Amino acid sequence: MSSFPNFSNIAGYVQTELNSRKQNIEKISGLNAWVRVSSAVGDGLIILSNPNFKLFGAAGEGSIYGGGKSSGTLGKTWGGGFVSATANDSVFRPKPNISSIEVDEGSGTLSRKATFTITAYTKGQLDTLCEYFLEPGYSIFIEWGWNVKSSLNKYKNTLDANSVANYQTFDNVNAAREACGGLYDNYLGFITGGSISLNGNSYEITVKCTGFTELPAYFMGADNSEEKGKENQKNTAPEYSTSQISAETDLGKKRFMMAFNRLPSNRRTGRVSALRKQADVANAVNFINVDETVKAKVNNCTSGTQLLGFTLNNEEATFESDGKKTDVEFPAGSEIIKDDAFIKFSALIRIINEIGIEGFMIAGKEVKTQIRTDNTACTAFPKIFSTDKTKLFIPNKTAPKFDIVKAANSETDSGVSNEEVDDCSVSGTDGTIVQFPAAGAIVDGSANGVVIQNKVDSSFIGLNKPEGQWGFLNDLYVNLDFAKGILETKNFSIKDGLYQILNGMAGAAGGIWDFQIIPGENNDELRVVDLNLTATGKEKPFQFELHGISSIFIDASLDLDISGAKMNQIIGNRIGQNINGSQKDITSKKKGLFTDKNDQLLTTIRRREEPPPSDDSPPEGPTEDEIEEAKRKNLQLFLEKVGFMPRPDKDDKFDFAANLSKACFIVAYNDQAVFEFFKKQNDVTDVQTESDGTGPIMPIKFNFSIHGVSGIKRGDKFMVTGLPAGYQNGFFQVTSVKHTISEMMWKTEIEGSYRQAR
Repeated sequence: MSSFPNFSNIAGYVQTELNSRKQNIEKISGLNAWVRVSSAVGDGLIILSNPNFKLFGAAGEGSIYGGGKSSGTLGKTWGGGFVSATANDSVFRPKPNISSIEVDEGSGTLSRKATFTITAYTKGQLDTLCEYFLEPGYSIFIEWGWNVKSSLNKYKNTLDANSVANYQTFDNVNAAREACGGLYDNYLGFITGGSISLNGNSYEITVKCTGFTELPAYFMGADNSEEKGKENQKNTAPEYSTSQISAETDLGKKRFMMAFNRLPSNRRTGRVSALRKQADVANAVNFINVDETVKAKVNNCTSGTQLLGFTLNNEEATFESDGKKTDVEFPAGSEIIKDDAFIKFSALIRIINEIGIEGFMIAGKEVKTQIRTDNTACTAFPKIFSTDKTKLFIPNKTAPKFDIVKAANSETDSGVSNEEVDDCSVSGTDGTIVQFPAAGAIVDGSANGVVIQNKVDSSFIGLNKPEGQWGFLNDLYVNLDFAKGILETKNFSIKDGLYQILNGMAGAAGGIWDFQIIPGENNDELRVVDLNLTATGKEKPFQFELHGISSIFIDASLDLDISGAKMNQIIGNRIGQNINGSQKDITSKKKGLFTDKNDQLLTTIRRREEPPPSDDSPPEGPTEDEIEEAKRKNLQLFLEKVGFMPRPDKDDKFDFAANLSKACFIVAYNDQAVFEFFKKQNDVTDVQTESDGTGPIMPIKFNFSIHGVSGIKRGDKFMVTGLPAGYQNGFFQVTSVKHTISEMMWKTEIEGSYRQAR
């Protein structure tokens, strides 16, 4: 329930409460926490911990401690009636008690998780409580707060479905928190597990819950291969026939039909087929190399055709370079266009959203289960490109020049040029242009008329990024066979499948993106974010005191936990070896967090040297035949690294033989070292042009716990005085919020990850 990973400040009402504790820490020493959990099964059951005794009457009507006929009353229905154990009850035993509660909104989770434990004192209580709290899929509402007037203002003796359902949205939950000054909070979710254990003469019932926003992750896409019944059979859509495709005059619809036929059979549903009528989906710009006829025409070009500056002639090609004519030989049987095909991410996500259910109802209100990516911005740099054509294509207008001419006429030249660029953006027949990075800048959370960052309240900080440093996720292209292999999985989980696709895309871009699926601002849908998209600006965060009379911490710890891959990069850079890695160095302004001094022992590496040439080596240079062979091998290496594709706005009527250079482009170059070279160039520029920016999340965490307060959210910024000086050049961003209530004590546990200022 936040706009994480966008930056935000700790809300004003929370800061007011925290500052008041700094000035008077004794104010919280006399506080006790109240808790109640409510099940929506049947007429409902409300169990209150630390109850008001006036709510309970005499035995037979409502009792805390039970009597000679039954144990204590379990609780109340949502309408106010009493609920008692139905059978197998024992006398003179107290009412069930809420032993502990934990509500966790952590990084990597779609929504808040909750776990609570109820202690039952009779077998009858156990049987009845299981009906309300251990049946998976039923709704649970939890409330808690301090025993002060502002908190108890939200306490109502009765509940109803509409008022509880209102807390599905962040706006309403946040309004309740603010009205109570951060001294009240609640949780709405559904049961996803639990357990029962015996503790002496009592039973411990542990209930596990998940927020409603994660419901789509539990819905499996329909698998037509196992469907039965007439209704299910109606949902299956056949492939489009060759005659249907040939008869279609609209290129966008024609390409959609071709791509549809390449989907797994268990995903070719009527709903997906109906997307052919949607102009934004059935657009030629969404599909690359799905037309087998076009691919064959390109691969069978005859004498006189041109491709990227060279002329193809069966197994030979000629080109003009500096006025000189040079021959380029290709291996016999070479095909420029391979089988790889691509689908624009925006079209793929529309297909994925048709696989699961459309939504679900909460108290008469529909909650959509779609996954939104239309406003997902992610990290970029001006010469970004894909290193793996089996996963990803990046339609970059300023991609590096991958020059086949140079590669074909050199024994060693890679063909990569730092000076020129290839326009690998994608143009549609309707004038649509797709490019990544996106044109224009992000200004205060908006770009090109698209709201990228929804500012739920005044605590959120506007996102700003210059042109060339960001792009839309929807403008990237996914390898169709790669996506197909994931989508055809039986019992397909939307969340897991989408993560596989996103992670594959990130891997093809050197790990520059860290995609996460999180709830939307109002918990009404899921959205994808890139955790590595960092904002600019140096607004002063809230300041915590590590120690002294102004410290409000119950406990605190700092943890530096560096992964093996990152440690390899750090050690390598320390001793003078450049090790590829898409994350920035530990600091961009000096060699380390705490020192820039040299290490007396670990200073450099000694590289292996090539042995001198033996005495029997030829005295002269390579022969002409050896040079030509080296050129052929260099060209072959180049062709293995790149991926040529026909542009999607060209159909089988286009005269490819006349001008192939206008009809094809390169979609990938498989060389991570080259990728890192261009990215590092951008990092240097980035520091100069965005000196007020911040770096990515680092493997440094600060954890602390305080007496409970609501309203601190993922994305909030904070600083801590008393830490080593190296940590003052940056701030921590809240990545996890956990509330625990036990023995009438409410604690809020915060995890913050460090971001360093550039």
